[in-house]
Amino acid sequence: MSFAQIALPLHSLTIPSFAMTKKNLLLTLVLLAALTPTWAQGPNGSGTYYKLANGRSGAALKTAMGGIINPHTNIGYDGLFDAYKKTDKRADGKLRDWYSNTTNYDFGDHKGNYQQEGDMYNREHSVPQSWFDSNGVIKADVVHVLPTDGYVNNRRSNYPFAEVNSVSWQSNNGYSKLGSCKTAGYSGTVFEPNDEIKGDIARIYFYMVTCYESQAASWGHSVFSTAYDGFEKWTLDMLMRWSKQDPVDAVEIARNNAVYDVQKNRNPFVDYPGLEDYIWGDKKGQAFSYDNYEGGGGDVNIVAMPVITPDAGTYYNSVDVTISCATDGATVYYTTNGVDASEQSHVYTGPFTLTESATVKAIAVKDGDVSFQATADYRIVDSSGDETPAEGTIMLCNQLFGTSYTGSISNADTQDLIGTQNGVTVNYSLGSGANRYCNDSQIRLYQKNRLTISVAQGELTEIEFTLATTSSKKLQASTGTINDLTWKGKASSVTFNVDDGSGHMQLTKCSVKLDGATSIAWPDALQLTGRPVIYNLQGQPVEHPHKGIYVVHGKKVVVQ
Repeated sequence: MSFAQIALPLHSLTIPSFAMTKKNLLLTLVLLAALTPTWAQGPNGSGTYYKLANGRSGAALKTAMGGIINPHTNIGYDGLFDAYKKTDKRADGKLRDWYSNTTNYDFGDHKGNYQQEGDMYNREHSVPQSWFDSNGVIKADVVHVLPTDGYVNNRRSNYPFAEVNSVSWQSNNGYSKLGSCKTAGYSGTVFEPNDEIKGDIARIYFYMVTCYESQAASWGHSVFSTAYDGFEKWTLDMLMRWSKQDPVDAVEIARNNAVYDVQKNRNPFVDYPGLEDYIWGDKKGQAFSYDNYEGGGGDVNIVAMPVITPDAGTYYNSVDVTISCATDGATVYYTTNGVDASEQSHVYTGPFTLTESATVKAIAVKDGDVSFQATADYRIVDSSGDETPAEGTIMLCNQLFGTSYTGSISNADTQDLIGTQNGVTVNYSLGSGANRYCNDSQIRLYQKNRLTISVAQGELTEIEFTLATTSSKKLQASTGTINDLTWKGKASSVTFNVDDGSGHMQLTKCSVKLDGATSIAWPDALQLTGRPVIYNLQGQPVEHPHKGIYVVHGKKVVVQ
């Protein structure tokens, strides 16, 4: 039975007919806007939130929107960390990093120092804090204060956003770039966010000059202007283009709704795709209707980003790859070696087959206009031999245990702390006469306390602890051997402690490798309650799996 043939309840896995990438979601939104142009109330559950802007246009519409979204709740600068748990949580429960695609942060990983990408995250002001009065509500506005890798954020400094010509530095995989500016109208060093978030950044900046209309006039830095537009012309032209090339998607809508839950205001440029055209573009003479919205105009020549199918992930032996583009007459160019696509790359003429792991990148070109680049990573495995063991990272923190402890745990509280993630269970138990410590990022392991790790399916083959601090104590295990804090053995369960009761080990992460995970047919996996998180063999969450091998609740699952 194929995946597409399985009937699922709405709360379960989404079938491929409803699967959307970031880019083909816009096509769906546009079609929906054409077929059903009327909302009984505002979009995305906003009700009558925007009613006071009804009938306005141009500058009056911008001012009216500003009066709706400001003032709002000031959650405070420290409150951002809790807000991110709602606004920027990935499908696998980890933090969404806006500047890097190689980090895997827990929400507590914002403490300490960084020396390289991947050490910790921090709070990034998309409009640099040095540009505005940092004592006000703007400093803590979660719409524009984004969780980003600390090292990459530091490299961004307070440079403007724009497109880079000559790259002086880039983050892992070239996801973010720093260098000289190639965007017409500005010269100097700039920071270029990834194509996947350029539209998000544009709509955040539209929000900022609308929400803080009077303050924005003083932000300057060759980006913001005292004029009604709020932007210098080069910035506005670029942001208008970015917003259309990277349109609103489901992730952005979900974040906007979460922001409303947190600080009680919304970004109207997310709720109404193309709203910027009513304020700055070719519709600024038309009246806005909050419950009968017609969408934005088309004053910028846009070539749609190509769509690569099937979804990136792990596949048996080979995978047939198809690339499409919604722009009629566009030529698609692609590479399979991870190099950025250009007009000198392969011309796409039809589906091709990959028999080895590869990264496919594609652009579309029409009349000299070039789309944003699409990327898909494919891992090909040999179905005739043993597959790579399932591997996951188990977080030793309150998120795993579901507790609210912020320090020492009372000795009177003898209840074990138990959490399960990816089929691996962690049990933190209290020994007699000892104490325990657990907060949002780490636990402390004393001699009389026990940390037991077990699996429901298969056997443990390797566990690697990450230690933030440690005394001279040595780690002990109930079975197997320990070499440089790495346990090796074969067991369904193992218990750890330190060699005496004075001092402790501070554990922040624990990487667990499994062996012999049960391989089961895909329909059986659908019996799980609710919608499970699905991982490929590289430990990455997969929203819409195709044929291949995945991990669901710690079990190896074969999609046939």
